[in-house]
Amino acid sequence: MLYFKLVNSSFRRNGKVYLPYLMATSILVAINYIFAAMGANASLKHLQTGAVTTAMIKVGITFVLLITAAFLIYVNRFLWQERSDEFGLYEMLGMTSNNVQVLIIIEKLYLLVISLAVGLVIGVIFEKLAFLGLKYLLAMSKIKQPWIQWDALFETALMIFAFFLVIMAIDSLKVRLMSAQQLWKTKSAHPQRHGLLTTVAGITGIILLGITYYTTLTIKPRVTAITHFMLAVVLLIVGTYLLFIAGSVMILSWLQHRKNYYYQPKHFIAVSGMRQRMQQNGASLATICLLCSAILVIIFTSISLYLGINSTTRAYAPQNVLMMSPQSISEKERHVIHHLANRSHAQILHQHLYQMSVPTYGYWQRNRFVAQGNLQHVSVRTDAGVIMMTAKEYGKLSAHRIKIKPDQALTYRGAKPLRGEIKVMGQSYHAQPMKTIKNYYNPDRSTYVTTYLIVKKLPRNVMTTNIYAFDYQLQGKQKRIKFEKDLSKISPTISVSGQSTIKNLITGLYGGLIFVGILTSLALAVATAIVLYFKQISEGYADRRRFVIMQEVGLSEKETAQAIHSQVLMVFLMPVVGAIINMLFALPAIRQILHELNFYNQQILIVVGIVVPVVLLIIYIALYAMTTRTYQQIIDK
Repeated sequence: MLYFKLVNSSFRRNGKVYLPYLMATSILVAINYIFAAMGANASLKHLQTGAVTTAMIKVGITFVLLITAAFLIYVNRFLWQERSDEFGLYEMLGMTSNNVQVLIIIEKLYLLVISLAVGLVIGVIFEKLAFLGLKYLLAMSKIKQPWIQWDALFETALMIFAFFLVIMAIDSLKVRLMSAQQLWKTKSAHPQRHGLLTTVAGITGIILLGITYYTTLTIKPRVTAITHFMLAVVLLIVGTYLLFIAGSVMILSWLQHRKNYYYQPKHFIAVSGMRQRMQQNGASLATICLLCSAILVIIFTSISLYLGINSTTRAYAPQNVLMMSPQSISEKERHVIHHLANRSHAQILHQHLYQMSVPTYGYWQRNRFVAQGNLQHVSVRTDAGVIMMTAKEYGKLSAHRIKIKPDQALTYRGAKPLRGEIKVMGQSYHAQPMKTIKNYYNPDRSTYVTTYLIVKKLPRNVMTTNIYAFDYQLQGKQKRIKFEKDLSKISPTISVSGQSTIKNLITGLYGGLIFVGILTSLALAVATAIVLYFKQISEGYADRRRFVIMQEVGLSEKETAQAIHSQVLMVFLMPVVGAIINMLFALPAIRQILHELNFYNQQILIVVGIVVPVVLLIIYIALYAMTTRTYQQIIDK
């Protein structure tokens, strides 16, 4: 009975700590359940893009589980610092370490039961809303979800229970290894980070961030782009922690050794105060910075892709239907096409019949295109594709004749313009970029940026293919998809690209991506908010002591408040400023990866790239305003 009285008393006295912790943990439990329930949905697996959507949801499950584990371990460290002196007092009053371990287990079981009960109820309620959102994003109607996914519920409860067992074991081990005096002094003991190790770690962090930013700025649109980006993410994580924990202390220590600068009242207070803050909060600030960076990148990428579905679809199929064949479409085949259109009540419009070269893949070596062949012959160096067309054939598309010299080439590619002297397929041309091109088309739907060349005459060694393209009028998405599917059965030698079919596939892929992105960003936001809240509490207790010390050495209350509040604001803004800098350097790499997905809509990138950081900054400042109230209450005491 005594154990329960002590735990209940602790909960009442530390409500400002336990209540936010329980709210955040419950939300993370709910998000874990929603992901698990979506992953267990049977109807998703029968969709055309079901396998990919399910795979993305499984990635989201793993990511959110990692966030939950990191969150619980991080916050448990803070709770331990708040309660360690209490555990030390209990041992001084006669409790054994075994008694304290029982107390810890009961406390953690309280937190576990409340978090699971509230979190699973929230998850069951909001899982239906999340499911409706997924149906909307996937633009699907033939998927169903039961009210409760019992397998997902038990799986979530089991994983959260396992995480709590780990933190129980960590706290129990600390109690067993530490004496009562050590427990009593844990809160006031702060590790000192200085000397050669700090300098080496700080310089290493700066170098790693430099390598990261260089990597993101120089990533090429190749199959290795995503691998290089993931390597940059790992370097960014390590570099950010080293910079915030050691690099900041190194820079402030250097300022302390500049006597003419340091021994001035204003600089002395600012530098010494900031140095102590960074020693105590460097890891927290680095965590907040990385969480904000992840939110920015995930939301920016997923929203950009989803908003750009129409432009990406047009890159794969500029007209409603494109039929590619080694031989010209015969009259018999055209008759079958019109027969299918009549049977489906589709009206065919804007027909085009033209010839172009078969897509050739390779890489640009300065101004020379090194051809490797078709998609079966690509390598890690492959980063581009080339399609050539005569001016005469292009005239069939553009409805006006183009006059061009034998040594000239009009060029177009969705990314960077190509101009100047170039050499392609053994021929030299003077390239002049076009602002746009009629029926820009990626027939293989490859991840390589395709360059179109309009020339006077095709080189001798270039193989050609024939394109029959047209639009059609037909109401109903499923009817359009069925019509395009029927067209693909006309002949095994004819490859059909249907706009409705491709858009349906891309919507399924990008809809699942943005769904996973929103939920994981929500989990990251919850973790960020609670880390920020606990940082403000720890800052409040530390600053309450600083107020007393600084006034004892002669500073007025106003000067003391100004000095401390300016430091708090600076420390608070550092992570979000760092996150925005990280995103700015990540943009070129993200842009290259989007180019691999045939996304070239710069206007969407600019708008989303501005709106997302601004919204994050507003939310971050709102969190600062809310958490500062708790900070001020601690200071006022």
